[in-house]
Amino acid sequence: MAILEAADRLLSGTPQRSTGNLSTVQLAVEADVKYWVVAQKHPDLRDHFQQLVLHARRTAAEFRDNHEPFTRLQRDHLALKKHCTGLEELVRTYAQVINELTLENKALREAAFSSSATVTPLGRRVSDTGDLRC
Repeated sequence: MAILEAADRLLSGTPQRSTGNLSTVQLAVEADVKYWVVAQKHPDLRDHFQQLVLHARRTAAEFRDNHEPFTRLQRDHLALKKHCTGLEELVRTYAQVINELTLENKALREAAFSSSATVTPLGRRVSDTGDLRC
């Protein structure tokens, strides 16, 4: 009876005396009996426990495998959010640079065409091929 209760505690993840590892040695420790009692005197209980452990491990592996795509999607989502944040920062930087260049260009144009301009801009001629010539 102690061996069955120990097996139940180990399989449910609530060990009282052992490390909680799902092995025959830890089953004996959890049941507070010698290893040979489980291994030689009650091989039927040992075999049944090992079958339950095998089933528990398969179930855990199936659960992990079924949730791996979800985990991968979460990782990809975080990477995309980080990439998007970087792009948004880049767009803000570009907008600021464009705004500054626009203001600078406007100031230069106004200075070039004002009556007090000391430098007169040369007009540009366009060739037959569409190239600019000075």
